[in-house]
Amino acid sequence: MLYSDNIFSSEIFNEHEIHSDIDVIVDKRAKKNKPTPLQVSKQNHWNKVKKCRRTIQKNFEPGDLWCTFAYRKGTRKSMREFLRDMTRFQNLLRVEFKKRGHDFKWIRRLEIGKRGGLHAHFIINSIGDTQVISDAWNKAVKESGRVHFEHIDAEDGYNGLAEYICKEPDEEIQGQMSFLIPGDKKKLCSISTSRNLERPEPVKKKISPWKVMRIILGKEELTPTEGYYIEQDTVQVGFNKFTHLPYIRYREKKIAEARYYKPQKCEKIARTQIICPKTQIRTQIREVGNEILNRAKGILGSIKDKWKR
Repeated sequence: MLYSDNIFSSEIFNEHEIHSDIDVIVDKRAKKNKPTPLQVSKQNHWNKVKKCRRTIQKNFEPGDLWCTFAYRKGTRKSMREFLRDMTRFQNLLRVEFKKRGHDFKWIRRLEIGKRGGLHAHFIINSIGDTQVISDAWNKAVKESGRVHFEHIDAEDGYNGLAEYICKEPDEEIQGQMSFLIPGDKKKLCSISTSRNLERPEPVKKKISPWKVMRIILGKEELTPTEGYYIEQDTVQVGFNKFTHLPYIRYREKKIAEARYYKPQKCEKIARTQIICPKTQIRTQIREVGNEILNRAKGILGSIKDKWKR
């Protein structure tokens, strides 16, 4: 059985997914274990967050902007007017970026607040001038709107940012969405991106099944790519509940981008999540060889005793 190491590379991070090329082991005698609707929903959400995180890693970098655009307090607009303002704003900003010699890259999530106010969250590539963005929003909505800027940080691999963009609306938000027509509800839960974003595509490398099992059993360590280190809190090792096949997932980060990094002692966390010990393969082989030698000596000694009798 062959295994593939799917590597999703970006400027700072490398995400590794090691799993079997076979989707499932078929056993006609085994009882079929079908996932529940809740499990399917969680898996779909996890895949959505993963895809969003990798898209952010591929196209943005620390220092780019996390922006929130809202109307003046007390202003209420219909979904049609809100979308029209968004289109006008994006067109204005695209022109301004082009004038300055930059491409306009963005990821957008539309939301409705707990009090019914429509607003939008954007990730935008920075050009060093936030006033251009504020002016474009005010011009698009034809009033003095509200804009909030934050610089994105890559400490957690943009996972928190992706989680927020892909989050499901809570009960209060769902209550506000109940006043909207079904088509408008769907637009509020969707994620939009610019067409010029690079889509993450994995580079596949074959890996020996013996190496995979040695890593899972803790007899071999994961080897980082040159110039990167493995973030130990991202290492996941286990067996799929439904396919019963092993998997290994972990993330690497460029050493030049590391902040306050201290190597952590590796330890066994759980049966389904193992962090490999920091030991040399030669030392392991020597220990196994010594153990076999001692057992052989014991067996030979017992045989000699029997012959003497």
